[in-house]
Amino acid sequence: MTILGDPCAAAMAFALCDPDDCAAQFLVDDLLEAGISVEDLCHDHLAPAARRLGTLWDRDRIPFTDVALATARIQSILRRLPGSRANLHDKRGLGAIFAAVPGEMHTLGVMMAADLFRRGGWDISLLVGLTHDELLARLTRDDRPVIGLSCSGEHSFGALRRLLAALGNARPDAQFLVSGQIIADPARIAALPVPVMVVGDLDSAEAEMARLDAVLSSSKLTRLRPARGRSASMA
Repeated sequence: MTILGDPCAAAMAFALCDPDDCAAQFLVDDLLEAGISVEDLCHDHLAPAARRLGTLWDRDRIPFTDVALATARIQSILRRLPGSRANLHDKRGLGAIFAAVPGEMHTLGVMMAADLFRRGGWDISLLVGLTHDELLARLTRDDRPVIGLSCSGEHSFGALRRLLAALGNARPDAQFLVSGQIIADPARIAALPVPVMVVGDLDSAEAEMARLDAVLSSSKLTRLRPARGRSASMA
């Protein structure tokens, strides 16, 4: 099991798959009582553990049942964490949709990202387990300006490419973020039918979202600003 690497992530990964339903929650409670913030818990413990479990599954070191169990437990942990939602009216106004591409089984990362961004005040919708047609319909109806798609590798690359081709026509106004192991293949990213921004971890995702927030907010203000020499009043 040396593939687990960092001992903190290893401990969390083992706890998430432990036959004892309470093992992972006890570990989370201990970390929070030690003074670790919710953000650091997700960044430094849950997210690395999820990545390592995904790697173990890809290498046939653990069964999918363990990954499914860990996924359910992380969802339960996220729901129980303190301060689960920020006041959106007091923080950023940028909205985004995070989604796993059709057929994608590695969804732990995108679920945690959605929860963390919501805690930071972002208006986030999470879509997982949908077919191409279902996902396209939901993304087409939603006018939030950022769409983040998770694709873990070659097995789901075709679904990513097909979805982006459709979204290029249906949502030409949207900004697209792509995350997951597929970003390690620059040739695949270059072959996508629309321009995308790649994000390798939660920190880079936060930085990219902040940049987009600034750009889109500036564009909105420019559109709303009255032309020079003309009154803004309609009277």
